[in-house]
Amino acid sequence: MKKIGLLLVLCLLLSACSAFAEETKDVSALLEQAKTILEGGDYEKAIPILREAADLGDATGQLWLGMCYSEGKGVEKNDAEAMKYFQLAADQGAIPAKYNLAFGYLQGNGVEQDTEKAEALLKESAEQGDAESQYALGYCYFYGYVLKQDYEKAAKYLQMVADQGNSDACYCLGLCYQNGWGVDQDPGKAEEYYLQAADQGLDAAQYELGVMYHLGKGVKQDYEKAFHYYSLAAAQDHPEALTATGYFYSQGLGTEQNLEEMLKCYNLAAEHGEPMALFNLGCCYRDGTGVEQDYEKMLDYFGQAVEKGNANAQFNLGFAYYLGEGVEQDDKEAFRLYQLSADQEFPVAMFAVGECYYLGRGVEKNLEAAAKWYQKALDAGYEPDEEDQKHLAEVLGSK
Repeated sequence: MKKIGLLLVLCLLLSACSAFAEETKDVSALLEQAKTILEGGDYEKAIPILREAADLGDATGQLWLGMCYSEGKGVEKNDAEAMKYFQLAADQGAIPAKYNLAFGYLQGNGVEQDTEKAEALLKESAEQGDAESQYALGYCYFYGYVLKQDYEKAAKYLQMVADQGNSDACYCLGLCYQNGWGVDQDPGKAEEYYLQAADQGLDAAQYELGVMYHLGKGVKQDYEKAFHYYSLAAAQDHPEALTATGYFYSQGLGTEQNLEEMLKCYNLAAEHGEPMALFNLGCCYRDGTGVEQDYEKMLDYFGQAVEKGNANAQFNLGFAYYLGEGVEQDDKEAFRLYQLSADQEFPVAMFAVGECYYLGRGVEKNLEAAAKWYQKALDAGYEPDEEDQKHLAEVLGSK
């Protein structure tokens, strides 16, 4: 959410001056003169003219002067003065002034923070049809920004502005319908709102559509559509979309396999610090996929991903220490990394922790602890192989 800028307000209010007060010809002339000067960028010259209009009680002059103080244009930035003039304009019904006044109360700019006043002002403007206020309320309720998170209220106000084509609102509303936040879960509506936002170029919505089609979440699985939307978001440097696009190139999903493009995507995402891209690059250097095998680079990328808390990397780096693959064998470090991953409910890591307890590798042998972690892994969907089954039969059978 942001304040309404001065140039935007000029456009909004040029034809709205008469709605705020019965203005004299002199005031109208002052506003026209100030508008011309402001459009030319000479804010300092416009200040005395705006002040004269404001002192005559004109709401538009008060609003524009408030914006100058708020942005420090033509005068020294002064939030308290800005709020004073916003209040004067708001008292005459100027909706943009109400919005900016609410913004000040939300953040405590120029006044003591007062979320109740901010909420009331935004609701008043929203009910008068102001899209900025509708989105601001939806945003605050959706993300729990300053106001208490409330998905039901968020959906109400997001719907108002989504109906006007706001891409950010469509995206948030898509998340609401996808997850059943404040509305009945409805994948079809989620797809509909994501599409509206995606068609306007919103990368986050394009990525979510990619996920839906990739995994078949509420829609028919379609790798070509998934690749299409992942690629659109990736073209805008969306980190997770770059990683997903790289994965699709690596597997030939929805497109031809292309390891060169895979690496390009992974490297771009890694520059943003995207954990899965870092992990995937580590795997590439471990396995020699599209690059020369290089354990030093494997350790570097796995290590970066581990620092970001990536469960895949924690397990795989742990496994490298467990085997001594590209690094000196170290059971204690392997167990530590397995535990980090298992604590994030990564099934194979849960089983690996159980194995460490079963074999006494990196930790004191403890069949009761082994049984606990084996069961957690099974409950999380881990599918044991033939060797695993032998250990499970011995340990779980001993409980």
